Amino acid sequence: MMKKPALSLVLALLPLLAWGQLHRYDTGFNLSGTNFCDTIPLEVADNQLLLTVYIGGRPVKALLDTGSSQGVVFANRLPATLADLGAVVSRDANGQTDTIRAAQMPVFRLGNIGIEGYVVSIHGADRLNRKYQFVIGFDLFNKGLSGKIDTRNRRLILTDRRKHFEGEAGQRLKYKLKWFVPYLIVSPFIRHADEVLFDTGFRGLYTMNKQSFDKHAYKSKNVGSQVEAVVEGQSQIGLHGAEQLAEVAFLHLDRLQVGNFELQDVRAKTTSGSSKIGAELLQYGSVVLLPHRRTILFQPYGGGESVRVGNTVQQMAFVPKGDAVCVGLVNPMSDAYRAGFRQGDVVLEIDGRPIASFTQFLVFPFVKGQQHTFKLLGTDGQTRTVQSVR
Repeated sequence: MMKKPALSLVLALLPLLAWGQLHRYDTGFNLSGTNFCDTIPLEVADNQLLLTVYIGGRPVKALLDTGSSQGVVFANRLPATLADLGAVVSRDANGQTDTIRAAQMPVFRLGNIGIEGYVVSIHGADRLNRKYQFVIGFDLFNKGLSGKIDTRNRRLILTDRRKHFEGEAGQRLKYKLKWFVPYLIVSPFIRHADEVLFDTGFRGLYTMNKQSFDKHAYKSKNVGSQVEAVVEGQSQIGLHGAEQLAEVAFLHLDRLQVGNFELQDVRAKTTSGSSKIGAELLQYGSVVLLPHRRTILFQPYGGGESVRVGNTVQQMAFVPKGDAVCVGLVNPMSDAYRAGFRQGDVVLEIDGRPIASFTQFLVFPFVKGQQHTFKLLGTDGQTRTVQSVR
């Protein structure tokens, strides 16, 4: 089955003099207890970290997204009661901004802790068929809580005790807050560093900002040897739409160094948005968030100094263009390209069924390993059919 486009959010709450009711970033929400350490079940679905919270005793799925500065809800999935807080300026990971509404969630329970006064931004209708109803952002940790994300044991350990994780081993990575979310330094090439957002809302392992990549490529011939293809395209969909059409490089890295730990044989691609290291990292180790030290502790499963990844990246991406579904990106070295897909193609039909919206495309019943027939409208105005195994 086709992977759904990764989604990632960074909320930047910027001062706007024109808005008298602009709601600024804060972590003023209240917790029902102190001196606690709670182990909360964590569901991992397609590299998304899902928590079950309870609103009025009713279970609701929430995405744990360290790339979002605070909570997010969608207009068609709102809780019954929200208290309006005025306007907020939202900046997504593709660098696009918009002014939207901020609101206060009703009281909800996460594990054994009640959370009151949690702030969320309200975005448009959910068009991506998400598996969750709202987002819990990095403000949970900016509040001062430490946490251990352990996907192998399917748990989040959350505590307000500053010394709870003292003495634990691992790669200590200092981070700095930009737009209230954590940025680390990793090394994609020898003697080269890249500032990355630690973003559990991004399903992949690593994506690199194209401008950052160009700077590295200019400095070192070794960089060019790790490029598989370069094309024009767009693949990531933020909360305010798809990233801008730009040059995209498909990369095959010898290693990606996180602290002193090496992730070897890594495939990635560039983006016009922020460089990110995402939830796929959690397949190789747990992560401890220590906000009072501005530190992330990466603990490789099984210890050791390296792991071979051998991952794949999305070779073709579909993006919304108005109500249409377009091929946003296709790797010229891929089976999809050889089958006949080209950047800019509009999907008209799949297996004889008209595709009238992006939502309709996302819920299409693709069958893994089965061949599907696409009717496409090319940029030359001509229609053609293409067969592809999903």
